[in-house]
Amino acid sequence: MKHSLTNDARAILLLCAFQGGEEEFKPLGDAEYNRVATVLYRSGKRPQDLLETQSLPEIPGVSSDRLRWLLGRRINLGFCLEEWQRKGYWVFARSDSDYPKAIRASMRNDAPPLLFGTGDQSLLTSEGLAIFGPDAIPEGRIGKACDAAADAAKQGRTVIVAGHLKMARKIVETVQGHPGRVIWVLHDGTLKQRLKKAHRQAISSDQLVMVTMQSPKAPKESGETATVSSLAAGFAEEILYVDGSNSNPRKDRFKTTAAALKRPSDCWLLYGRSTTSEGQDLKEKGIRVWKGE
Repeated sequence: MKHSLTNDARAILLLCAFQGGEEEFKPLGDAEYNRVATVLYRSGKRPQDLLETQSLPEIPGVSSDRLRWLLGRRINLGFCLEEWQRKGYWVFARSDSDYPKAIRASMRNDAPPLLFGTGDQSLLTSEGLAIFGPDAIPEGRIGKACDAAADAAKQGRTVIVAGHLKMARKIVETVQGHPGRVIWVLHDGTLKQRLKKAHRQAISSDQLVMVTMQSPKAPKESGETATVSSLAAGFAEEILYVDGSNSNPRKDRFKTTAAALKRPSDCWLLYGRSTTSEGQDLKEKGIRVWKGE
């Protein structure tokens, strides 16, 4: 956690971060905060101005009562900041000058208002290889993805993975074994993953950083899964999309196909004996292919 936060960052934390005990009103989601930011920008104001005014602006779809209640949590925010710093967490607000430039450039207005994490922040500027795919991926293809991750680690590249999926966990284990560097983008506030022995060691040796758009106090079901892969792709200079299996239900909770389709010139497709409809869409975009098992 940074030792000092700007007033803009404090305002965004009050508006968007769970602190625990949010029963009356929920923090603003990304789209809601963007409406607030747009109204402020058009009136020549900044988020910090919300801390200093009694008259709140009218925001489409967001009541003044909700804004006032969220902004009134200042004392509790102080306790949360102390707890997060004690646990080794840090936070970037989109208003910060040191908010990751790669995410600003790739996601633009969809860049998350807040990024929480643990581990060496400097890894976020080390562009590397993002490896992701849908929920159901055959074992053989996961093995090939791990081989690609190992090769990247040997070349000194950072590997980026998304979500709590089986392939992501195996890739993290593979890269840590070499050892290499990993950015692990999570969809919720469960940074407790850091407590596992291997992860503690990797974090302490500056080889692993975990990033999430959600406050560590957020309830588990609050994660916004749709932007996780876009965030992971934003940290990468190259993407390896691992195709799923036609024999399993094709779930794509983290919108991995959509993230890959946004970056066709930077993307490779790893597929097997058959290709899913999602993989076929990527092929038709001219994405380079790498056939696995």
